[in-house]
Amino acid sequence: MNLTLDLMIMSGVDDGQVLNFATESGDGLMGDDNWTITLGRREGNDVCLRNDTYASRYHARLSWQDRRWWLEDCTSKNGTYIEGATEDVRVEGTIALEPGQLFRIGRTWLRIQAAGLAES
Repeated sequence: MNLTLDLMIMSGVDDGQVLNFATESGDGLMGDDNWTITLGRREGNDVCLRNDTYASRYHARLSWQDRRWWLEDCTSKNGTYIEGATEDVRVEGTIALEPGQLFRIGRTWLRIQAAGLAES
């Protein structure tokens, strides 16, 4: 299974930057039935938000499982949020995330680009 992910940073100093990941390139961590991308402030994360002091060292994970994306907060200090209709909603545990849906790590908003998601 070859998967790709295009993740756009929607705020901060890296606003507009698109990060490209692919299982075939060895990005992320491939398990028996899932693919995981880590996000946080510390070097070594797949998505390193070094300029966001509100992001924890190991803040959250994006996982491809059961043919969809899942967002999990890794007990971060400032929480992980998804954009709600009237206010941001804190992620408790693991939630399904749709391509195009905005989510926040620390003070950085991100979005999975729908066109970048492919399975072959």
